[in-house]
Amino acid sequence: MTFTAPAALAGAAPAATRRCDRPVVGIAAVMLGAFISSLNTRITTFGLADIRGGLGFGFDEASWITTVFGAAQMAVTPAAAWMSTVLGTRRVLLWTAAVFATTSLLPPLLHDWNALIAVQLVRGLAVGAFIPAALGFVLRSLAPRWWMWGIAAYAFRFVFSQNIAGAVEGWYSEAGQWQWIFWQNAVLTPLMMALVWLAMPRRPIDRVLLARTDWTGIAYAGLGFALLYAGLDQGNRLDWLHSGPVCGLLLGGALLVAAFVVQEARCEYPLIHLPVLILPNVAVPALLISLYGFGSTATGYVLPDYLTRVQGLRDLQIGDVLNLIALPQFVLVPAVALLVRRFDARLPLVFGFAMIAIGSWMNTGLTHDWAGADFLPSQIVQALGLSFAITALITYAISHITPAQAAPIAATIQIARLLGAEIGTAAIQTFVRMREQTYSNLIGQHVVGGSVLTEGAAAQLAVPFDGRAIGLGDPAAQGVGVLAAKVQHEAYVLAYIDAFWLIAWVSLAGILLVLFLRTPPPNPLTPPRIDLG
Repeated sequence: MTFTAPAALAGAAPAATRRCDRPVVGIAAVMLGAFISSLNTRITTFGLADIRGGLGFGFDEASWITTVFGAAQMAVTPAAAWMSTVLGTRRVLLWTAAVFATTSLLPPLLHDWNALIAVQLVRGLAVGAFIPAALGFVLRSLAPRWWMWGIAAYAFRFVFSQNIAGAVEGWYSEAGQWQWIFWQNAVLTPLMMALVWLAMPRRPIDRVLLARTDWTGIAYAGLGFALLYAGLDQGNRLDWLHSGPVCGLLLGGALLVAAFVVQEARCEYPLIHLPVLILPNVAVPALLISLYGFGSTATGYVLPDYLTRVQGLRDLQIGDVLNLIALPQFVLVPAVALLVRRFDARLPLVFGFAMIAIGSWMNTGLTHDWAGADFLPSQIVQALGLSFAITALITYAISHITPAQAAPIAATIQIARLLGAEIGTAAIQTFVRMREQTYSNLIGQHVVGGSVLTEGAAAQLAVPFDGRAIGLGDPAAQGVGVLAAKVQHEAYVLAYIDAFWLIAWVSLAGILLVLFLRTPPPNPLTPPRIDLG
């Protein structure tokens, strides 16, 4: 959905014309803030095992550490986008950054689960303001000729931070310093605050808009999307509708989102104009951002899970593979930004989704022998696709707005991105789990106890345990266990192949959706004004 600000024409017009005197520094602040936001979610996921071990939590308890953090970011997005217009981006980012930097010092010191979850909630609420406020700053405070580079910074941090997190967390883990998963923010966030202080213009509080703020709508939207996010994040672990908490989260979230829609239809000064939601150039880009999040699961979940489960690699080794996508972004994103300035944004958008689909298709030849070098061709293709698609998609989305709509479009992008990525991850996790169970059953039917082939294979696998492993039990039993593990590994390989096929087809569906997009303005950096009345 897209958030609009009908009252902003009168109350925020002066602020919309206030330009940043240091655009390069402002773009650096945007990129760093968005990078910090994305990196935190991703690196915590990679390092969850280290966090569990360091703090002494069980698997179920630790799973809520990332869920609460992500749900809190979702909850604050509508409020952060709006308040960056009312209070000013500079004020919002400085205060939230100070809270985030301070609270990031605490998690490694907390061994009480309730206290840790409370701190994660506060951290998520603080960092959740970074992206909506920062992207709003690009559109409101930078001259149009700088917009493209602000968008490029946003696109760069998304792909780069998602794929560099494995290497960073692996380095922390190998060094025995898992605490820096959290403490790195106490170093990076003050740097962002300094850039914000230097670059972002001071603005007075817009008291007219503040008085008209639809707090009820903000509460419904924030809490509703947060509950949906939490239900999706916990769904695979708790077996979806067979779990009371998951059902409660999903149902509660859906009811609150429905209440939000009713509130906006009745409110005198709504956050959104409901008829806008059905416009192709609003609804289709939001859906495409969600599909992009689904497509990114090829490198965000399937590939790391394969390397961990089948190859037994550590995070640092997995990071070496994901770096094949992260590091080329230093060259790719600026190049894409230049191309998008010259061509219709829909062309690189189609190319990007096509490359994501082709990269996933290339991985359907997966076997249990594939290691890092085998993924090099597909990773290069995926790097092209991810950078082209997100840069072109955001460029197209902002080509239809005015600076007065900066906060609304920032909220749209963030909500669609978070929900799309979460839906994609939840769907792929469940899909892989179910396909693995199916393939384990099918392969297991050919591994018959007592048969000559089965007994021979088990005996051969038991040889390394005979007389060499003290305290591991009967060598024959160990051989049977190794055989069962090999069956499960092969089942997972087949499940990952199916997952890559699914991602490829969904990405191709994204290309079909581009057909519904209307022609953007001739120059996406100078969009026409839109009557919001």
